[in-house]
Amino acid sequence: MKISRFHVKINPKSKRYQMENHSLPFMYSHPIDSYNNSTLHVLCVLLLLGIVHSASAAEIAVSTARDGQFMPRTVSDGRRGAIVAWEDYRTGKDWDIYAQRVNAAGKAAWKTDGVPICLAEWNQRRLRMIRSVDQVIAVWNDRRDKSNWDIYAQAIDLSGKVLWQTDGVPVCTDAADQSTQAILSDGAGGAIFVWEDARRSAEHQDLYIQRLDSNGQPMWKVDGIPVFPSDSLQSDPILLADGSDGFYLVWWDVIGYESWHIMAFRLNMDGSPVWDAPIVVSPLKGMQGIPRVASDHDGGLIIAWQIYESFINDNLYAQRIDPNGRKLWGDEGVKICEASGIQKNASITSDGNGGIIAVWSDERDVYSDLYAQRVGAFGTVRWKENGVPICTAGGHQDRPFIVPSVDDQFFVAWLDYREDYGDESSDAIYAQQLNLDGKVAWNADGVPICTAPGEQYPPYVLRSESGVLSVVWTDVRDDQGDVYMWRF
Repeated sequence: MKISRFHVKINPKSKRYQMENHSLPFMYSHPIDSYNNSTLHVLCVLLLLGIVHSASAAEIAVSTARDGQFMPRTVSDGRRGAIVAWEDYRTGKDWDIYAQRVNAAGKAAWKTDGVPICLAEWNQRRLRMIRSVDQVIAVWNDRRDKSNWDIYAQAIDLSGKVLWQTDGVPVCTDAADQSTQAILSDGAGGAIFVWEDARRSAEHQDLYIQRLDSNGQPMWKVDGIPVFPSDSLQSDPILLADGSDGFYLVWWDVIGYESWHIMAFRLNMDGSPVWDAPIVVSPLKGMQGIPRVASDHDGGLIIAWQIYESFINDNLYAQRIDPNGRKLWGDEGVKICEASGIQKNASITSDGNGGIIAVWSDERDVYSDLYAQRVGAFGTVRWKENGVPICTAGGHQDRPFIVPSVDDQFFVAWLDYREDYGDESSDAIYAQQLNLDGKVAWNADGVPICTAPGEQYPPYVLRSESGVLSVVWTDVRDDQGDVYMWRF
């Protein structure tokens, strides 16, 4: 829908504002009293730019329970709505897991402030979630044993009913610590899980995997099977479907203080390896870390990572791997950005044509800005060398999150400190849209999603199958932390 020119009218009797498009038979009308000034300003900006054209579009309070809700994640409900889950401290003593469904009309569909997913004693942290067929599966780090961290999971349906045993089923409860878990739908109502595991060595922890069926029953050995034991420290695992009957596993492999690599491995859905052994994605020499992964939509994957050069001039590189484990972009990959200063906190997504679009926080100037780059299917950098600016407003911009939008467009949201000067924090959430040519569609330095008083935390962005964009975040405008959402 292309929206061109609006007139804004305020009716003093009804206290309603109207935005009338003079090129399309379109009228938007809503009570002013239902929005605060910040939300009204954001909505008007988004309407004028053609981002929002639904009467249900507004800031949604997902949970404003007392004492703090943090680290929200969201998945599509398959019906133009979304399910949001988060870590919750409403008890004032332990962290629990809660969730809420926001329906297609932008309304909370479950109990006010969410339904409990896990209320076990002690803490549940580092939540991750996916949708698998007609249910949502959440996984988290769990301290209920008190002596160590375990991995637990729970499934919920679209009515908010928990489907597995109360407070979740164990994924791994080995006596050693398990942490930094990731999750992937198995396409059959269950899920694949991976985590860091210290059962063999606290210094050289390995990655383990497990598959649960749609009823929460383990399909492999209890407490999981090792991926590829080694003398390195395996960390930060990422799972990606391979488009057939298997998946990729990517991780950060650390050997000592001077040899850090990015590794990749392909496995079948029964946990058996497709490749003979993992491959080293990044160069053999030097220190590389913080992998990011996207599908190439041809059975392979693209991995981006950070190269550490004395930690004051870190750069970004990428590599494409085909389904047989062959590197397609040279032996050492292609550079995304080698500008001076540190490039960090990258987010990548497929460009829909066998390549990627990457956006990152860039410290080539005094304050960190946001830059982006497109790498084509054959490893050719498509935009200006070292990237095009997405936001260079005053103050810092950080923690970008990019997803495909519509018609070869890409949506980016980030944490923005453009008003943060002196001792007072005034961070906000901003967004921008860019196309395949690297051209931004909206105001030069983005449009505000949230400028409410108090601190905002990094946004998480979802694009559903129907094209609806959802941005969720935590902010402290009224409490120690509440969860909010914008839907476009």
